[in-house]
Amino acid sequence: MILSVRRVVTVALLSLLAGCGGGSAADDAPRPPPDPPVPLVTPGPWVVLGSSTAAGVGATPGQSWPNRLAATMASRQVVLHNLARAGNLTPQALPASAPASAPRPAPDPTLNLDRALGFAPRLILLSFPTNDAVAGLSASETAANLDTLRRAAASTGSATVVMGSQPRAGLNAAQQATLAELDRLLAAQAGSCFLPLHAALANPASSVEIAPAYAAGDGIHLNDAGHARIRELLQAFLEAGRCVRLTAPAG
Repeated sequence: MILSVRRVVTVALLSLLAGCGGGSAADDAPRPPPDPPVPLVTPGPWVVLGSSTAAGVGATPGQSWPNRLAATMASRQVVLHNLARAGNLTPQALPASAPASAPRPAPDPTLNLDRALGFAPRLILLSFPTNDAVAGLSASETAANLDTLRRAAASTGSATVVMGSQPRAGLNAAQQATLAELDRLLAAQAGSCFLPLHAALANPASSVEIAPAYAAGDGIHLNDAGHARIRELLQAFLEAGRCVRLTAPAG
């Protein structure tokens, strides 16, 4: 009799637990965190960190993609600060707190992330298309540097867009492979905030070279049409709203 009562009580407790959802491995499994909200980056300051293309080499005055973007975004009250410089490598853009990476160049306080963050930017555009590969940096090293920039910017509330490699004549097979691998790594780590550019700027007859319509003539840089193409791709990327959100243009 006592055993029967115990059995009834045990069954009742198990039923109660089941009704409350207890004891289910599926219910106890950790759930992935929700996706972070897409940040609103207008109005406010934006900063460009990068090398010669972002500095406007190859374009006529006022026609570089940053100049064109600044003009387009003015109606959204964006002020664009361009810290790009010809010849820059990603180590020079790192914050001063980054570990020393000799023989790589040290962070340059006139154009690195610390300087960029001084503008309290809503958005930072990272554009280092080929120089690292030419200088002998591996794809993984460049990707790690850009990831450091992204994470440090995010810790201050600044969103980032990582712009991919561009075609460049005169590179050897290993350097071309480095650019392809870099784009693959950046797509994986930046996700919806990675903007691929290589295919859109490449010569269909030779994907390692710039399309004739976009070439400035030195095999490295873009003419006005090439800069306009980057601005067009970047604008569409921003308007898509997957990485960042924009307010509607004024008026």
